[in-house]
Parts: sequence; structure tokens; C-alpha cells
Amino acid sequence: MGFGSDLKNSQEAVLKLQDWELRLLETVKKFMALRIKSDKEYAYTLQNLCNQVDKESTVQVNYVSTVSKSWLLMIQQTEQLSRIMKTHAEDLNSGPLHRLTMMIKDKQQVKRSYVGIHQQIEADMIKVTKTELEKLKSSYRQLIKEMNSAKEKYKEALAKGKETEKAKERYDKATMKLHVLHNQYVLALKGAQLHQSQYYDTTLPLLLDSVQKMQEEMIKALKGIFDEYSQITSLVTEEIVNVHKEIQMSVEQIDPSTEYNNFIDVHRTTAAKEQEIEFDTSLLEENENLQANEIMWNNLTADSLQVTLKTLAEELAQTQQMLLSKEEAVLELEKRIEESSETCEKKSDIVLLLGQKQALEELKQSVQQLRCTEAKCAAQKELLEQKVQENDGREPPPVVNYEEDARSVTSMIACRFNIL
Repeated sequence: MGFGSDLKNSQEAVLKLQDWELRLLETVKKFMALRIKSDKEYAYTLQNLCNQVDKESTVQVNYVSTVSKSWLLMIQQTEQLSRIMKTHAEDLNSGPLHRLTMMIKDKQQVKRSYVGIHQQIEADMIKVTKTELEKLKSSYRQLIKEMNSAKEKYKEALAKGKETEKAKERYDKATMKLHVLHNQYVLALKGAQLHQSQYYDTTLPLLLDSVQKMQEEMIKALKGIFDEYSQITSLVTEEIVNVHKEIQMSVEQIDPSTEYNNFIDVHRTTAAKEQEIEFDTSLLEENENLQANEIMWNNLTADSLQVTLKTLAEELAQTQQMLLSKEEAVLELEKRIEESSETCEKKSDIVLLLGQKQALEELKQSVQQLRCTEAKCAAQKELLEQKVQENDGREPPPVVNYEEDARSVTSMIACRFNIL
């Protein structure tokens, strides 16, 4: 059970949860500030009472009064209580309240980071799996029309015996454009399939698990703040002790690892069926020379395939270098956080590490995005290398059979003469 596996389509619920928790923290902060003010005023009032009683108690008596001794001791203990309350108020201000203020800022950053990264990876997914593919498909259809038009004009030129070379050149150019775009579409399709798979299987779950991890870290930190608050405000009277026992028991029941179980149960969504990204075979209805999901290697595309392969190899190497650097940064930051954790003296000191832990989660997100890019580049590179290796040492075959087209045109002319 977790955010990554169960809340892939529950972004609105996650955002509402974060907003609700931020409002809760602001309420807790306001409560603590009022408690500090109240304790300071109480301590000041007790001290004023004691000062007034001290002035009245300066009158000497002629006998040793046990009542007077008891009364003086009561005043002294009241002054001690005043000092304790004042100290508690100062400790609350410098400890739990200060930590809580820091935590609210960290929690706001966690939300901003989640929203920003989610928007980015979702936009990237839509761009790669929809926008770019639709753009390529539109161009594909246009180039099919242009190639067929060029073919007809070439046949007409052959029939008329005029400007055949010029028509042939336009035919070649239109065919080359179509085949190059076909290869781009096949590669983009492969990348989109990998990107979508990575998005639903790894990237989005990793982001959600990262959010859950930081949520649980903050629950852990808040538990430490509540624990410190409980200890500071705890007094020794039986009535107050009983009250704070109840508070302490409720604090002890906080478990970051199970905090969101009920939330997940309420907002669990079934995983949406991933869209099948496949070659649009309708693109091939007007051209029988192109094959779905096949790289076209011929005299018109061989050079462009080599250039594309080189570009992919360079991009893959660059991505792998960046990935290695990010992975090293993750290990270094994990070590630094572990070392810092060992120096924490108070439970609420965990708050001091939240910024580093959030930075670590963002680094892991960067690593995953680089891994997605690496997987796409590697798959596209492998697809090209396989085609190049299959034809190693061979001359690229011609795409257009000009002799057959010429015979077809000659046959058409002969038929017309026979009819006449």
C-alpha cells in the first residue's frame, strides 16, 4: 500500500491532503503562540501576586508562626511556579514553535515541488505520446500526398517525353522526405512507448512515493514537535499530569508509516488502462513500400540514418554521464543526511533535516527522468543499429523503380494508340 501504487490518478486528493495539513499546521502554530502568550501572562501575574504579598509580609511578628512559615513557603513555591511557567514559555517559543514555523515552510516547498514536477512530467508525457506523434502523423499524410502527386507528374512527363529528369528529381525528393519522416515517426513511436511505460510504471509512482516519504518524514518531525511540546508544558499536579498523559498517549499513537493508510483506502483509484501506442497503419494505405514499425534503409535514407545514429549515440553518452553524476550526488547527500541524523539531540531536530531530505527526493526524481531518457535513447539506438548491422557491407537498395514506372507509362501509351 502506498501513494505510488494506489494514487496514480488521485492528484486532486493528494493536493487537498497537503492543503488540509498546511491549514492544520497553521492552526497548531496559532495555538502554540497563544499558549506561550498565556503562560507568560500567567507567570507575570503569579509574580506580581507574590511581590504584593511580600510587601504585606514584611511586618514582624513576635512569635514563631507555623502558619506564617507555611504561608511564606507557599509564596516561595508560587514564585518557583512562576519561574517554571516563564521558562516553559521561552522553551516553547525557541523549541516547538520555531521548529513548527520551519516545518510549515518546508511543507509548502514539498507541495510546490510536487506540483511543479507533476506538471512537468505530465506535460512531457503528453508532448511525447500525443502532441509530437500527431504532428508527425499530419506531416506523414501530407508527404504521402506530395509523393503520390510527384509520382503522377513523373509518369505524365515520361508519357509526354518532356522534363523527365526534373520530374524524376521532384519524385525522388518527395519520396526521400516521406521515408525520412517515416523513420522519424517509427523512432518517435518507440520513444513514446518507452516514455509512457516509464511514466506509469516508474516516473509517476516514484514521484508519488517521494511525496509520501516526505509526508511521513514531516509526520515524524511533527510527532517530535508534539512530544517536545508535551514535555515542556507538563506539570506535576495530578490533574494536569492526567491531562498530559492523555496528550502523551495520543502523541505516542502517531505512526508515520501508517498515518496515511485510511487516506489511501478512502481515495484509492483503480489504475487507468495505459493507452496502446502503436503504428497508425492508415498512414500506409496509399503506399505499399513502407512497413509499420520498420526502419526504411535505402539509397534515400542511409545517410540520414547514420547521422541519426551518431546523434543518438552522443545523446545517450551525455545522458549516461549526467546520470552518473546525479547518482553520485544522491549517494553523497544520503551519507550527509545519515551523518546529520546521528547528531540530533532532540526529536524535533528532525525538522532541521527536512530541507536536505526534500533535496534528496528531488535528486532522485532527476535520476529517474535521466533513466527514462537513457532507456528511450538506448531503445532507439538499438533499433537503428539493428537495421544498419543487417545491411552491413551492402549497397542501399533504390527506393523508386524508374524502369518499371517507365514501362508502365509506355504500356499506357501503347494502349491508347491501339484504341485509336
